[in-house]
Amino acid sequence: MLDYRTWHQKTDIATLTQAVWLCLLFCVALLPTSLTFAGDIRDLRVWRSPDYTRVVIDVDSHVEYSVFVLENPHRVVIDVSDSRMFADIAELDLADSPVKSVRSAARNQSDTRIVLDMDGAVNPSSFTLPPSEEFGDRLVVDLYDLGTEPPARPAEMTPTSPAGRQTIASASQRNIVVAIDAGHGGDDPGAIGYDGRIREKDVALAISRAVYERLRNIPGYEPVMIRQGDYYVRLQQRPQLARQNRADIFLSIHADSFSTSRAEGVTVYALSQTIAEDENIRRVAEKENSADLLGGVSGDTSLKNFEDDLALTLLDLSMTWSIEQSVAAGSYILNSMGTVARLRRDVPQQGNLWVLRSPDIPSLLIETGYLSNPTEAKRLNSADYQRRLADAIVQGVMNYFYERPPEGTLVAWQKANNQGPDRQYVVQRGDSLSLIAQRHNVNMSQLRAANSLRGDIVQLGQTLTIPGGGPVPVVSAPPTVSEHTISRGETLSGIAQQYRVSLSRLREANDLRNDTIRIGQVLLIPAY
Repeated sequence: MLDYRTWHQKTDIATLTQAVWLCLLFCVALLPTSLTFAGDIRDLRVWRSPDYTRVVIDVDSHVEYSVFVLENPHRVVIDVSDSRMFADIAELDLADSPVKSVRSAARNQSDTRIVLDMDGAVNPSSFTLPPSEEFGDRLVVDLYDLGTEPPARPAEMTPTSPAGRQTIASASQRNIVVAIDAGHGGDDPGAIGYDGRIREKDVALAISRAVYERLRNIPGYEPVMIRQGDYYVRLQQRPQLARQNRADIFLSIHADSFSTSRAEGVTVYALSQTIAEDENIRRVAEKENSADLLGGVSGDTSLKNFEDDLALTLLDLSMTWSIEQSVAAGSYILNSMGTVARLRRDVPQQGNLWVLRSPDIPSLLIETGYLSNPTEAKRLNSADYQRRLADAIVQGVMNYFYERPPEGTLVAWQKANNQGPDRQYVVQRGDSLSLIAQRHNVNMSQLRAANSLRGDIVQLGQTLTIPGGGPVPVVSAPPTVSEHTISRGETLSGIAQQYRVSLSRLREANDLRNDTIRIGQVLLIPAY
């Protein structure tokens, strides 16, 4: 028989146990929310289509991600930020697909890296999908066979950084969309350097990626890459992709070559008026079999809705505006690029170039230099010089749009309220300090202070800093990745010194817990 004292002791123990559990539950509830992950990976599916393989990754919410390819052996790498892997990838059915195996690992203590080991080279195209009735958020990576092209995708094909999103103060203002077209690609190498090794397609892609990285960190701008890797996009499709993404400007990045090694310098091209007239006639002639558009970001107007004479008049007006804006933007970009590179021509040239034939989008082709010139080719092949060129191109784009901001954009709001980052302006013929201050909506004392001027005298060609009310643009390194295969006698610290990256960054890029490496091991070399 249970006496009262024994019963009372057991009751106290039970009460104490319940109290301890309640305290533990309360403490768990107070743990920092930073321990949660925004985009946990719940499932991964692979299936084969006639000309590509689709990889679908189910995630808890919209995710930031990056996709790049590696060779020798061929791999596609998918980095998903702020996520954990919960999908069972060991049981994936990879039959009839070029994917040999799938593996994953935690990265940076918060990200997930997924590696697809491939039978051969592929052209990746990626985009995200919002939740549907059947599925939640998804990240889709299509792996196109060589010889086929990824179809046109909307702007979400390239993830947008948080810096490119609109702030609370300007939530009603849209971003300026800049379409960046890296020339050539895939089987088309473009110009070949003096040494037979430097290829235009590689230089153009590196500079284009650097331009993209600069713009994605500047509020009010949304960059879109026309091609994101080493594959070819048809010339006719490039301006179409820019239009589908509602681009405000189209920049095609190239490098040139000549029969002699003496040619050097930057040249910027816009479409000529004569070619534009011929193009307008062609569009009208084909309007019954096409869906040519006018209106750019403001809306779509099909030529089919108009008689030939009226359609031709509308195209003439639109094309004339596009060429005028192209020449103006080209002048700003040349002024900026002239601070870091020699200019072969100091004004935009006009010619017959297919990628510039958009009647509704200002379009420019930028020849960044000559690969036939050994000195210039070495500079163009340098990551540091590529970043400096990218900075200059971005500065020119910003100067142009600050002078002529599209209505309803964040930049238009910034100009009206003297907000946004500091910017550069090159003094033109007929300028005075007071005129420049008035044009940029700043007072004279601010302009003098920003440029350490004691008086009001300025000189033709002088570069002035126009003070803004916001932060200076964040400059980050382009996401270039290279590889290094370890040889006998090498150490991790020696490799880090060779590539001028910190030892900690090298460990982080390769998920290394210590400095132990082995012969034949392949290391990823980060940009910095």
